[in-house]
Amino acid sequence: MKKRRFLLFLLLLFFFLPAYEQPPVNSFSSPWVPPPQAGPSRPAVEINRSLGRGINLGNALEAPKGISWGVYLQEEYFTLIKEKGFSSVRIPIRWSDYALTKPPYTIDEKFFAKVDWAIGEALKNGLHVIINFHHYEELFKYPHKEWGRFLAMWTQVAKRYKDYPDALVFEILNEPHDQLTAELWNKLLAEALAVIRKTNPDRAVMIGTAEWGGPSSVSKLVLPDDDHLILTVHFYNPFQFTHQGAEWTAGSRAWLGTTWEGSYVEKQMIRNELEPVLWYSREHNIPVNIGEFGAYSKADMDSRARWTAFCARLFEELGFSWHYWEFCSGFGIYDPRKKVFHTELVDALISGDISILDPGDLPAVIGEEMVINGDFSAGSIGWHYGVWQNSYRAFFKAVNKEFIVDVQTAGDEEWPVQLIQDGVLLQEGRRYLLSFEAWSDRPRSFSAGIGAVVGSDYPIYGSASVFVTPEKREFHVLATAGKTLRTGRVVFSFGKETGRVYLSNVSLKRVME
Repeated sequence: MKKRRFLLFLLLLFFFLPAYEQPPVNSFSSPWVPPPQAGPSRPAVEINRSLGRGINLGNALEAPKGISWGVYLQEEYFTLIKEKGFSSVRIPIRWSDYALTKPPYTIDEKFFAKVDWAIGEALKNGLHVIINFHHYEELFKYPHKEWGRFLAMWTQVAKRYKDYPDALVFEILNEPHDQLTAELWNKLLAEALAVIRKTNPDRAVMIGTAEWGGPSSVSKLVLPDDDHLILTVHFYNPFQFTHQGAEWTAGSRAWLGTTWEGSYVEKQMIRNELEPVLWYSREHNIPVNIGEFGAYSKADMDSRARWTAFCARLFEELGFSWHYWEFCSGFGIYDPRKKVFHTELVDALISGDISILDPGDLPAVIGEEMVINGDFSAGSIGWHYGVWQNSYRAFFKAVNKEFIVDVQTAGDEEWPVQLIQDGVLLQEGRRYLLSFEAWSDRPRSFSAGIGAVVGSDYPIYGSASVFVTPEKREFHVLATAGKTLRTGRVVFSFGKETGRVYLSNVSLKRVME
C-alpha cells in the first residue's frame, strides 16, 4: 500500500512541477562526427559564393569567461536561420579566455566541446560556418607577449578541425587594432596561416584588415602567396547612424535621432567607402566577405531596414558574400524572448528589391557658399593645416587652384595630418552638403567631414572615407548639425597613408528641406 502511494506521489509530482528551463550555458548534445571530405577543397571563390547571405551568432561564445551577454545558443536557432534563407553563420569565439596562459597554452576541453557542438549544428542544417578568434584583447595590447600563445592556440584549433568538410572556414583574427599595428599584423597573419597550413593545407581562410577591420585600411594589408584566402572587412558606415546610442561608444548619445533616408549622397558615400575593397580584390584576385554590418536598435526601424537592404544588395552587386551582425541581440533580427523575427530586417536582408540600388538625385542646396576660398584661387587663405604628431610627416601647398597634401610618413590614425577650415556657422537640426573634387598620384583613402569645436571636444556631424585615384572625381558628404554654433568646421584628414592628394572646388551649403 505504501509503495502504491509513493508511486502516485511521483506521478503527481511529474505533472505539477514547473517546466525545466535551460541553464544559462550554451548547451550541446552528443559530439557531432564530421563526414569525410569528398575530394579536395573547393576554390576560395566557390567557398565564398556558398557563404552567400549569412548571419553572426554574436554575444554568445565571444563573451568573457564567466560573464553572460544574454545569448545562449539553441539548437533551434540554426534551423530558424536556415529556414529564413541564410546560407551560413559566423561564430565569434573568445578562445583566449579558455586557454592556459603558460605553455603549452592548452585550450579547455569543455569549451572545445561547445564549439564542436555549434559547428556541428550549423553543418547538420546545411549551413556553411566560419569560426574566428574574437576579442583577443591581450594580443591587441601586448602583441609580442601574446604572439606565441596565439599561434599555439591556432595549432590546436586547426588540428582539431582538420578533417571537417570545406564548409568550415577559418578566420584568423577579428578586427586587429591598438598595438597590433598594420605592420605587425602582416607578420602575425603570415605566421598564423603557416601554422594552419600544416594541418589544413587547402582550407579556406579569411584574413581581415588592421585598424579595426574596416575598408579604409585594406591598402596596408600584405597577403601571403596562397590560393585559398578570402578577404574579410567590416562595414558600419555612417558610424553616427549605425552606432547611435550604443552604450560602449563614447559620445553616441549625441547621435540619437540620426536617420538614413537612402538619398543620392548617402548611397554614394557607401559606394565610395567600398571602392578600396573592390580595387584590392581585383588587384589581388581575391574574393571578398563583409564579415560584419548592422545598425543598432536605437536607430529607427525604417532607417535600419533601408540601410540594411541597400548594403546587402550592394554587397551582392559587387560579388561579396556577407554576414549581418547579428542574430538575437542589440543589432539582431530575432527576439529570443518573444521568439519572433523582426520582419523588417529579415525582409531587408533576404527579400529586398534591387531597385533600392537606384541612386536617385543629388539633393538641392540653398543659401550662400559657406566655405571661404574653396577653389584655392587665393592660395591657402581661410584654411589652416598641419601635422599634429611628430611621427608623421607631410608637406602642404596651394597652387593653380589646387591644394596639394603630400604625406611622406603615415601612421595608424588619420587626424595627425589635416586641412581645416574653422568658424563655420551651423544650425541645430539642419543638413549640410560638403562637395569637393579630389584625385591622387596613386590609389589611396582619406577622410572628409563636417564637425565642430565645442570646448575640448570635437564632435563629428557627418564624415566619410574617400577613395581616390589619379582620375579627378567629385565627392559629397552629408551631415546634420547637432548644435547651433559658430565653431563648425570642414576637415580633411590624411594621416593613414603616404602619397600625394589633390583637392579643388570645396563647397559647403545647406540642404533644401
